[in-house]
Amino acid sequence: MTMLRTWFLLLVIIFSNGLFADNNQLLEKLDSAIVNRAQFMAEKENRISRLKKNLGATEDIAERLEIIDQLYDEYRVYCFDSMVTYAKMGLRQAQEYNDLHYIQLFTIHRAEVLAIGGLYSEAVANLGMLDMQSMDRQMSFKYYMTRRKLYSCWSQDSQDTLSAGLYRREALDNLQTAMIYLDKNNPFYDYYQGEYHVYVEPDSMKARRHFQDVLWRAAPDSRVYAMASYALADNYLNVDKDEQMYEEHLIRAGLADVRSCTMEAMAMQKLAIWLLEKDDSEVERAERYINVAMEDAIFYNNRLRIKEIAQELPQVMAAYQTMYGKQNRWLIFSVIFFLLLTVVLLSYTYYIYRRSRRLTSRQKTQDKNSPQLANLNRQLVDSQQLQLRLNGQLQELNQRLADQGKRYERLTRIYIDLCIKYKGISSPRISEDDAATFLTRFDKTFLELYPSFVDEFNALLRPGEQLPQKSPDTLTTELRTFALIRLGVKNTADIAGLLFLSNQTIYNCRSVTRNKAVNKETFNDDVMHLCST
Repeated sequence: MTMLRTWFLLLVIIFSNGLFADNNQLLEKLDSAIVNRAQFMAEKENRISRLKKNLGATEDIAERLEIIDQLYDEYRVYCFDSMVTYAKMGLRQAQEYNDLHYIQLFTIHRAEVLAIGGLYSEAVANLGMLDMQSMDRQMSFKYYMTRRKLYSCWSQDSQDTLSAGLYRREALDNLQTAMIYLDKNNPFYDYYQGEYHVYVEPDSMKARRHFQDVLWRAAPDSRVYAMASYALADNYLNVDKDEQMYEEHLIRAGLADVRSCTMEAMAMQKLAIWLLEKDDSEVERAERYINVAMEDAIFYNNRLRIKEIAQELPQVMAAYQTMYGKQNRWLIFSVIFFLLLTVVLLSYTYYIYRRSRRLTSRQKTQDKNSPQLANLNRQLVDSQQLQLRLNGQLQELNQRLADQGKRYERLTRIYIDLCIKYKGISSPRISEDDAATFLTRFDKTFLELYPSFVDEFNALLRPGEQLPQKSPDTLTTELRTFALIRLGVKNTADIAGLLFLSNQTIYNCRSVTRNKAVNKETFNDDVMHLCST
């Protein structure tokens, strides 16, 4: 029976692979799901609201603790801050009523929260307060899986290679121990078995069969479906070098993440990077996906995910810059061609007009010129109509140039937002060399995007108050400050963080420069409209 089920499963998978050999259908489903994200989030919020209502309506402590645990689970991959709130609430109430089961459960939840927040030593200390002898099998499994997650996060966040290796080993040891307590009735049973055969006893085909079993049983909009799809994507790429299946399962994982409102996920950003590497024509879709990944990470407030996206977004920016460079060169060439054509047409129109005037003056005495005059008038009308069409095409080309500039500018703002988040997380560890490199790259990139910014900015200042550049590719602190304002970063603290300066320094810089403006009242708005052509 087991063998029959396995063969049937393989046939279904092969058949489904044939159906989706072209992943465009899946990509369209993912695009549609992204458009409907608000609806999925509304359904999620409704479930949470019902749980909160039930929590407020009951006085039974056991029921309250169960609902708090359900709320924690709802927020677990949705909103980190709320996850923290219900972990604390549950632990406090469990301790108040001396409920051992829930004291253990919420202590484990609290350790998970600390690990996600980057407080690894505190998480270890939290788990160290628990008495392992008093735990049942299910609780022991949760305990060791939380330790596994803790050390996995710690290894990813560690900048010391030796420590990172030790933490990875500790994570694997805890995964191995956890499997002793894994119950077959656990809805994640096959997924964890797959993980075991990826990391502890490597066997790629066994791992694949377990992950495929998850897809066979789980709902396509469930968290476990997303996790198994993501794991299968890596499996197909690493084992078979099957890029088609890798892409398919990344899409499936991203689709399940969107439908299940999983904000703590990797599939979308991996898919964005994959599409960029695969095909230049997918840059717009990749931008959309990286935007979703960034928005989700910020919504969830996951420090590790924000760092990862901040590190990968420059690759998206570079791809955009390359694509737009090619397109802009073509568009600019087209504009120049149409401008030259318009000049020629205007010259020809003027020539026809002059001839028409001369013939008109002779019409009274030379009736024989009437047919020639009519022909010239027709040519004049035709040339005017052609000029109108050329003007329309010029306007369309100019609009396309402007639209591309706005989209690239929007992506630049996203990158700046991520830099603010990333620096808020890791600023104590940024070296002077890293800071100098960031500022140099910022200056160069900004001036490539807005080559006339310095001249246009100085035009807003009174004569004799202009701000000079140190070199053609370098901005001063004052110019950098207003360059960031031009990009939409208006908060003084955000600007200070990006430029590695104090809030007071940036405040003084803005105030002093504004006092040099020709028009102080509209100065900030004027800056926002610089380089708008």
